[in-house]
Amino acid sequence: MQSTAMSSDAMKLELIQWLSQLEDKGLLHSLFQIKKSNESADWYDELTEDQRAAIAEGEADLKAGRVTRSEELWKKYGRTAKG
Repeated sequence: MQSTAMSSDAMKLELIQWLSQLEDKGLLHSLFQIKKSNESADWYDELTEDQRAAIAEGEADLKAGRVTRSEELWKKYGRTAKG
């Protein structure tokens, strides 16, 4: 029985073909940003100690249930959520 999943090499070849014919500059830019992001170090490693502490504080707030629903926040500022 043959597998319906493409091999990694087949996917790469199909993507190379597709990319070589792609004219949409916006899509090319997005794909390039994905490539750069994938090649760069983990963004967390680039944070300062203060930034890491702020993230840890936010995570602790979340675990402790100290959260505000987005609807409440939007209402507080007299706006409505999009989407």
